Amino acid sequence: MKSLYLTLAFMATLFGTSYSQSITVPANLNGTTAFPFTYIDDFITADTFPDGKHKNVTYLLQRGGLYFFTKLNTWTFDVKLVATGDLAKGRPVISRANKTGGTALDGLYRGFGSFTWDGLYIIMGEEGATASQYESTPFWCEGDNNRYIFNDCIIEKSRQGTIRIEGENTKTYITNCWLRNFGDYEKFQGNGRVVDTRDNFSDTVVIRNNVIHNILDRLYIGFRQKGLNYFDFSQNTVFNHVGRHGLIQLRNTKQSIIKDNLFMNPSIMGTSPTLANEQITYLNKTNYLFTIDSIVPGATMNMSNNNIFWTQDVLNHYTASTLVTKPLILSPEVAGMLADPSKAYFTEVLELNNVPSRAPVIKSSGEAVKYPDSVGITDIMVEDISFKGTAFDKGYLFDWSKFDPCYNKNSLSAKSASDGGAVGSRFMCNYVSSTEELVFNPLLDFSSSPNPTSNITTFKYNLANSSQVDLSVFDMRGNKIINIFNGIKGPGYHNETWTGANELPTGMYFANLQTEEGRMFVKIVVQK
Repeated sequence: MKSLYLTLAFMATLFGTSYSQSITVPANLNGTTAFPFTYIDDFITADTFPDGKHKNVTYLLQRGGLYFFTKLNTWTFDVKLVATGDLAKGRPVISRANKTGGTALDGLYRGFGSFTWDGLYIIMGEEGATASQYESTPFWCEGDNNRYIFNDCIIEKSRQGTIRIEGENTKTYITNCWLRNFGDYEKFQGNGRVVDTRDNFSDTVVIRNNVIHNILDRLYIGFRQKGLNYFDFSQNTVFNHVGRHGLIQLRNTKQSIIKDNLFMNPSIMGTSPTLANEQITYLNKTNYLFTIDSIVPGATMNMSNNNIFWTQDVLNHYTASTLVTKPLILSPEVAGMLADPSKAYFTEVLELNNVPSRAPVIKSSGEAVKYPDSVGITDIMVEDISFKGTAFDKGYLFDWSKFDPCYNKNSLSAKSASDGGAVGSRFMCNYVSSTEELVFNPLLDFSSSPNPTSNITTFKYNLANSSQVDLSVFDMRGNKIINIFNGIKGPGYHNETWTGANELPTGMYFANLQTEEGRMFVKIVVQK
């Protein structure tokens, strides 16, 4: 098999792609015709020049393919794993395998370079009580001054979290992702987070426009960190959250933004002095949903337009318990940083259209508090309906093909975000009131001039009828730079002038026009 990798490397050199910094990884290098797959880490490790230097940065994984990590990789170079090919074939699947056939699996990464995951389905770990014998953190990052990006991915089954950061001055972005099934299930534990920064200094953490559910612990754990310059948790939909130690825990954070989120039944487990064993200011007292400790000089917090609510069955769980109570929302320190704490959140009780039941999560939360030393409490890892009758069927199944984490588009929440749109994640949902599907519509005649631009550009578009319009600029990762217009426009041609291009780095950006008549986008080149 090594000769095959060398042959592929030679072909890449022959056709002039060795300096392109990208290469397509076939999806059938190591399996069989009946079960094709590729050991992706072997391919990346072998991708070197004769002098030992690494060749490519971007590895294009074929949609519909299966790619295994087989060992704990300690690469010192940057890696980007990006989906390519026919969208109809589904996402490339990333999982872990033991070449010897053993059941204990190595973590997939403990390296020192920057890392990007884009457009993938990532199965990070395994499940069940025995998995804790070998599961820790599948994706553990050691390097300094690195950037970690998860975009447009489905990520599940990590015992500790999406990412554990040990390096200094890092930037982490988790955007447009579906995260589920995080934690050490069937046990009373505190693992299962989205981002876990350890005792280091981080520059940036952005968690934006994600759907997050069946998570055991905090969404962000920063109580150990030396500091953080910028924290942004915005436009996320969160439900089926156990919350062993709370929800979002900050420390030494210079600028914090928490807005436009939908928090449905946050911290179902509740709070008690016993559960507050990882608090700092409120150690062994209580878990607030939002806390910040050791406030640095000049620190700011923007928290607004969040819908935070509990449904009646979860409220009944708190009422019936003699061990826990419903958690308070804002710690005094968080409230003290806000210009107007009353605008931090509102409450509108909603139901999501079609998501996994919360009944097992409520049951497991009660059992974990009542029997903290036991193993075998209700498992809250929800599996696909296709596992019915197998060893993975523990009575908590769901048909993922019918997953719909959206809510009534006529609700208050559908127009209560800071931009006038819907709170919560939008990448799976459409809350425009007059159409069920937005399609690409060239009749909108959307354009930008001048383009390229160094400062000012004017957008022009045409509407056949009066319509709700949203015009925004995004970077190449899909992160929103600015909302230029959100509101109603009448029929005919319209112009919107943007004067902020000079504030952006040189590069390419997208302007996206979304209307009730469809959508269009244009690429904008910013030059200095």
